[in-house]
Amino acid sequence: ATVQECMQLVTDRRVRHLPVVEAGRVAGMISIGDLVKAVIAEQQQQIEQLESYIHR
Repeated sequence: ATVQECMQLVTDRRVRHLPVVEAGRVAGMISIGDLVKAVIAEQQQQIEQLESYIHR
């Protein structure tokens, strides 16, 4: 699932953690904090790309 899909799941289900499942087994957990960090990193990358484009 994408970061956005996971954010939607935690919002809709009002949970703070989601299991990571591989081959039918729980391989780990993702917290809402992990998701927020990923969103911030994606946004920072977009900002840097836009700034690079603007300052050509």
